[in-house]
Amino acid sequence: MTEVPEHLLKRSKDRRTSLDGGTPDAAEAAPAAESASVEKATAAAAPAAVAPAAAPEPVPPYVEAALKRKKIPYWAMPVLAFLPLWAVIYIGGLSPSSNGAPSQLATGQAIFSANCAGCHGAGGGGGVGRQMTDGNLVATFPDIIGQLQFVWLGSNGTGPAGTPYGDPAREGGQHKTLSYNGNPMPNFDKTLSQSQLLAVVRYEWETLSGGKTTTDAAGNITYGDGKPMLDAAGELITPDGKMLFDPAGKLTIQPNWKTPVGSKS
Repeated sequence: MTEVPEHLLKRSKDRRTSLDGGTPDAAEAAPAAESASVEKATAAAAPAAVAPAAAPEPVPPYVEAALKRKKIPYWAMPVLAFLPLWAVIYIGGLSPSSNGAPSQLATGQAIFSANCAGCHGAGGGGGVGRQMTDGNLVATFPDIIGQLQFVWLGSNGTGPAGTPYGDPAREGGQHKTLSYNGNPMPNFDKTLSQSQLLAVVRYEWETLSGGKTTTDAAGNITYGDGKPMLDAAGELITPDGKMLFDPAGKLTIQPNWKTPVGSKS
């Protein structure tokens, strides 16, 4: 009798059981269930994939430069804050007036640079002509109107060689015409207007030599009592409103060497 293989018998048995409404043996189904459970556990235990970290964005060059830039010291902040104010104060005397025209001092500086610096030095320190700085000019002309006449007429218009000029009580004595290197002071009555004369003499007397002046609201020099030194036509006048120069260019009033007419004292 031929022996039927075991696996065929099992298959036939399972088939009959299935037709009868039964289920295969639990022992047979267990391995499959266990295998499925292991697969699910393995899948659950597997870690989720981690996304790679994004690279940091590059810092713009201007930001990097700002971070590396040295900071302003705290003590310098008040100084920097007041710099604009100091600039206004410093430049005020040389800045244009409200109507756009150059100020009196700015005009005087320009005339000095063009006509006087060649002899007296760019800063008034002297050269072919006398020194103006360190109070030398004010010592010679304590009253500015005395200098106005001397510059207007020059040394030759003041008198022959050896003619004294300026304050008679000047320490060291009065200066005399042609006494400095034998060089004459040129006259400017033919090249400057009287308003230009006042501008350049004021610049020399006040800015270069340190004289103290009185000015009006527009910044123009006045007499000590506040009266103008120029009339509406730009001509030099006395405190009483008369012409300061006569037709020959001489002063119509005498300088007040002890209480300068053009100063605050």
